[in-house]
Amino acid sequence: MRRQVRVRFAPSPTGALHIGGARTALFNYLFAKKNKGKLILRIEDTDKERSQKVFEKDIKTNLKWLGLKWDEEYYQSKRVTLYKKYLQQLLKKDLAYKQAGAVYFRTPTTGKIVVKDIIRGSVEFSASDVDDFVIQKSDGGFVFHFVNVIDDWDMKISHVIRGEDHLSNTPKHILLFKALGADIPEYVHIPLILNEDRSKMSKRTNDVNFADYAAKGYLPEALINFLVQLGWSDPKGREFFSLKELINVFDLSRVQKAGAVFDLKYLNHHNHHYLSQLSPSAYYKLAKPYIPFRGTESYHKKVLSLLQERAEYLAQLPELMGFFYKTSDYDKSLLVFKKSSPAQTVNGLSSSIKVLSALTEKSWTEKKLQQILDTTAAAEGLMPGDIFWPVRVALSGLSGSPSPVELLSVLGKKESIKRLEIALKKLNG
Repeated sequence: MRRQVRVRFAPSPTGALHIGGARTALFNYLFAKKNKGKLILRIEDTDKERSQKVFEKDIKTNLKWLGLKWDEEYYQSKRVTLYKKYLQQLLKKDLAYKQAGAVYFRTPTTGKIVVKDIIRGSVEFSASDVDDFVIQKSDGGFVFHFVNVIDDWDMKISHVIRGEDHLSNTPKHILLFKALGADIPEYVHIPLILNEDRSKMSKRTNDVNFADYAAKGYLPEALINFLVQLGWSDPKGREFFSLKELINVFDLSRVQKAGAVFDLKYLNHHNHHYLSQLSPSAYYKLAKPYIPFRGTESYHKKVLSLLQERAEYLAQLPELMGFFYKTSDYDKSLLVFKKSSPAQTVNGLSSSIKVLSALTEKSWTEKKLQQILDTTAAAEGLMPGDIFWPVRVALSGLSGSPSPVELLSVLGKKESIKRLEIALKKLNG
């Protein structure tokens, strides 16, 4: 009879949840739910000196934020009696021995150790390359390899889904399972996450703390879709899934062996997609904490309506929206379109100020603004670039921004005329 699928995510609370850990948790969650199994959260807190509650809280908070719910929860620090029991069994069978206050596991000197991996097939190790190793330290603390195996056995873990960097530990674990007479779980070693130059992503040198991405305004939907595609791909080439849809399509057979490149542009692509799907009210609610400028809610919402399609993540908003709240400084040469001239630009700005000043507040709408500027360009014998380009730059101080009529509409008549007059003075100065 097939074993019930039981998988575990087993973080150590000696540091915050990182990108690699979040992906491992996601793969375990998807596999468990796809197979109507259970996900166990096992806090591996046997390192008393380095384990901290703040890190445990960080791990749990971010898993919940992603929508990953676990079915059972354990702490290794509360399972010491169990570890002592099996340690004594190994000592009694002479499969372990004491030396210098520590306890070592006795490894075989001949033969092969075969790791049967769902992704990588059979991986062979020579037993002679695995030296006797410590399972209990001289201070009484238990070592990762030992408690990891005891817990996987006791918790009836059917599949161990973890990073490729643990593959080299697996021969030790298999030897311990055999020594204990325990069933060996199926192994799945998922590919490492690599930098764009294909170097290994490091917690010391890279921005890998998961909470940093949430703080920058990346959405859980975007991170889930990005993380799952760090090593897995949909057979139909789709990019965007709800968590429920991912559960249905996720399959370990689609997980690659080669390292998965962390492409920030691809993450931004996903996040931009989900930000642009939000309703204006939902977008404002999420964006509000990132707005450092004074202004009414109504004005903030008008500004955000122009930026929702532009922002890749919410922490970009202060930079993108700054010119809506204060006049930008720019070089006057930026006002002149590449196919125009200073004289034509002066004419375009002068004409724009004249017709816009005559427009009533009631008529200050995008449709009317577009119409009157088009009419002015035609009447003055000007090209669109002679009017629309300098108007855009005068209002934003940038060569790339929302359209001139969108800027005019949001900034309002008084502020718009003021900025256009500043631009005209720059050109005439």
